[in-house]
Amino acid sequence: MFDIKIQSPFTFTPVAHPGCSNEKALALYHEINWADLYRQMEASGSSPDSPFYYFEINRRNHLGEAERLCISGYIRDLVCVGYMRPKMERKGFFKKKDVLNPTFRTQMDAVEGAFAFSCLDAFMKGNNVFLEENLYDKEGD
Repeated sequence: MFDIKIQSPFTFTPVAHPGCSNEKALALYHEINWADLYRQMEASGSSPDSPFYYFEINRRNHLGEAERLCISGYIRDLVCVGYMRPKMERKGFFKKKDVLNPTFRTQMDAVEGAFAFSCLDAFMKGNNVFLEENLYDKEGD
């Protein structure tokens, strides 16, 4: 089961959808037309209530740790994909040691919708290997 939040650029608060099945999560995601939302924001001529619009899906992994995938609008039909999960990091100045960062984040900006959907599909299937291999920190141009 997944907990989902969807933020529209034309509303002040996100809409929460707790306890969603795979089918419901996919249906909610497919209802979003990123390019059309961007065009509507441009056409409105005024700043929207929330310039940051997104589809956020949360789950607990097999260890009970929180993981989140957030797909947000960028420009036209391009989106950003953010992935937050617990991950071991090497920290320290003189003496390095592995430390668990419970909110390790990777963010890719300006990606195609098909790639974002493949990340969502992998997240829903628990395919962390795909996400770790294909998501890396990348800023938009």
